[in-house]
Amino acid sequence: MRKIIVAALMSAMIAAAACNTRTTPITSGQPNPPFIGEKPQDAYVSKCEPGNYGGEMILELFADPTTFNVTFAVDEHTTNLLWYHVHRCLVDYNNADTEYDPGLCTKYEVSPDGKEWTFYLRKGVRWSDGEPFNADDVIFTYHLATDEKLADSSIRDIFREGRDANNQSIYPQIEKIDDHSVRFRLSKPNADFLDAIFNLYMVPKHKWEKAWKDGKFSEQMTVSANPADVVGLGPFRLKEYTAGERVVLERNPHFWKVDSRGNRLPYIDRLKFIIAKDFNTIQAKFQAGELDVMSRLRATDFANIKAMESDKIKVVDIGATVDTRWLILNQNPGTDSQGKLLVEPWKLKLFRNQKFRQAVSYAINREGLANTAFVGRAEPLYSFVTPADKTWYSDDIQKYPFNPDLARQMFAEIGLKDTNGDGFLEDAEGHTIGFVINTNSNNEMRVQSAAFIAENLKAVGIKATSVPLPANVMIEIITTKLTFEAVLFGWVGGVPPGPSNVKNTVLSSAEQHVCYPNQKTPSTEWEARLDELMHKVETTVDMAERKRLYAEVQRIWSEQLPEINLVCEKEGVAYKTKFGNIRPASLRPRLTWNAEEIYIK
Repeated sequence: MRKIIVAALMSAMIAAAACNTRTTPITSGQPNPPFIGEKPQDAYVSKCEPGNYGGEMILELFADPTTFNVTFAVDEHTTNLLWYHVHRCLVDYNNADTEYDPGLCTKYEVSPDGKEWTFYLRKGVRWSDGEPFNADDVIFTYHLATDEKLADSSIRDIFREGRDANNQSIYPQIEKIDDHSVRFRLSKPNADFLDAIFNLYMVPKHKWEKAWKDGKFSEQMTVSANPADVVGLGPFRLKEYTAGERVVLERNPHFWKVDSRGNRLPYIDRLKFIIAKDFNTIQAKFQAGELDVMSRLRATDFANIKAMESDKIKVVDIGATVDTRWLILNQNPGTDSQGKLLVEPWKLKLFRNQKFRQAVSYAINREGLANTAFVGRAEPLYSFVTPADKTWYSDDIQKYPFNPDLARQMFAEIGLKDTNGDGFLEDAEGHTIGFVINTNSNNEMRVQSAAFIAENLKAVGIKATSVPLPANVMIEIITTKLTFEAVLFGWVGGVPPGPSNVKNTVLSSAEQHVCYPNQKTPSTEWEARLDELMHKVETTVDMAERKRLYAEVQRIWSEQLPEINLVCEKEGVAYKTKFGNIRPASLRPRLTWNAEEIYIK
């Protein structure tokens, strides 16, 4: 009876949604706000189907942005807002066809030895405030990205080529050839240098050079900033932000692309992001017709939204993604701002013990996790590269099938025993072995996953407890405060996936090497070997050898477990069919990577 009631209620909700789907205002046929000035001399001509001007698209944002400063944007909700929409890199990437596009450049060239990359900029391009864009902006942006005085810039990890004899970072050198061309000179060949360039979102020199020289750039473009200060090269610019409610982007009137008829892009007047604090709210809003798209259908959303599919709503199953879910134990021996150790010494000793981490991994029932929290739309994962990455994934990794007996044996081998009969293990000093697992409270699947894993660990004698925290607090504790014992979180896969876009997590010196970030020198031999291999992958020309090297990286990662990878989720997208030129992709942003080309039919 209960299943019948739930099914009937769901059917009623779907029927109501079909009848009451919110209608975006009819397009005017005229751009509002209008474009300003002439189109650029070297305007990019899009190959998209010509569309109509006007209207808006209403999207979801599952948390408030943490900053409007693209240099420091690292969390998923902030980057989903700023990347592609407000800011652009020197080159574009076609997420649907998975190939590079010249973007802001008319062309780019690489020398035969792979050590010089030259980019020729389009003439006549202007920032969203109307000021000209030129080579000086590229050089300024690159200096920002590689400035080691700036905290929390994960971009520089991607450009770092290694360290010299004095342990100083080595970065490519940049030079201005003329106002519309720049050249990067690398110390070693780098077959993936475009992947690094596609992390370099342009920042206007005219707007922020003084703040940078005064040491105040990190304080700029906070979420309380004047929207007019957020100047970019994307198809939209920031119009309005109301915390906890919405972010509104409006047309960039100086955008540098046109369609095949010579009409300027973008077509749509506004992108309106509705801030919903959890995924259940997002699903409910889409079902009620209050959202035009769901750019991420999680495993638990898919069946309900798929049932809504009609001539007005399209649902696409994109399958396994390059995103990862993981559990990390804090291996950082450092102290906080008050000089207090980040992790108690006896816990740190365990967390830095490979056998302890492996035993934890064997204790986790990944199949059970996939079938419960992810309702069967996930598969076990044992390294940081998912099978969705057809180019780089290696199956030659250490795997940890659920084996609680082996976990107990491995704990015993490192001296952990239940000496008082309470069901939990103790070390030789009498400490009860346990830790807190933090995750973000606005993600129900992560909350369920953390609780599920805590129960798995209790079953083998580890007193683990799950403590969810607000999303922004989670971001803070894993990026700046580093005050956690264990965290359950995830990475959104880089665009494009591959070695360059994981340097900021794999390298021991990286900001997002969460188990122990920002190491001056590798703290272990295996981390030193990972660093060495990652740089060799970039500088090796032969693709077969590059894949072999990267497979070794994955193997070491799976053996040492700086992240205990959990599952690879299968996801989907949904959108109203009244929008033209939507080309769903497995890489984010999955529906609006070509936002400038989307129009209302």
